[in-house]
Amino acid sequence: MLNPKSYKLLIVLAVAGLLLALGAASFLITQGNTKNESSVQSSSDVKESAPNFTLALIDGKNFQFSDYQGKPILINFFASWCLPCREEMPVLVKIAQEYEPKGVVFLGVAVDDTEEKMKDFIARYGVTFPVGLDKTAAVQKSFGLYGIPTTYFIDKRGMINYFHSGAVTEELLQHELDKLL
Repeated sequence: MLNPKSYKLLIVLAVAGLLLALGAASFLITQGNTKNESSVQSSSDVKESAPNFTLALIDGKNFQFSDYQGKPILINFFASWCLPCREEMPVLVKIAQEYEPKGVVFLGVAVDDTEEKMKDFIARYGVTFPVGLDKTAAVQKSFGLYGIPTTYFIDKRGMINYFHSGAVTEELLQHELDKLL
């Protein structure tokens, strides 16, 4: 039989173990649903048609995907609160300045954000390519988006050539965009 001191210690250890197990289970369950996906998951051989969509842009115009058939397109899904998105945006801006004159169309799609925060983000990073807020999540759903940042590389035929989940690098952008030209 345990003395009272040992009994109390056993109860404390049992409760601590239970709390630890519940915490670990909760962590594992929520990991599959995280919106800020910083781990890199990419596919180089997607080769499926990109969905046709219309997105209202912050300048008041609309981006109609079908209007850009015959041109390579880079679509970047981001949010102002996303740390990897903040890390990659200066790189995207630099590469856009290099590749837009070559005919590549760049589009930024803000998700899970407010218009005010998105506009502040765009101004802070000096984004000059078209950007819109996916207010209804229709565009992200049509792409099957599960985390941000995610960047899609679409060829001149409207086929998704490659996508990258996680922050992109200058080298990755140049490599994939050169394949589209």
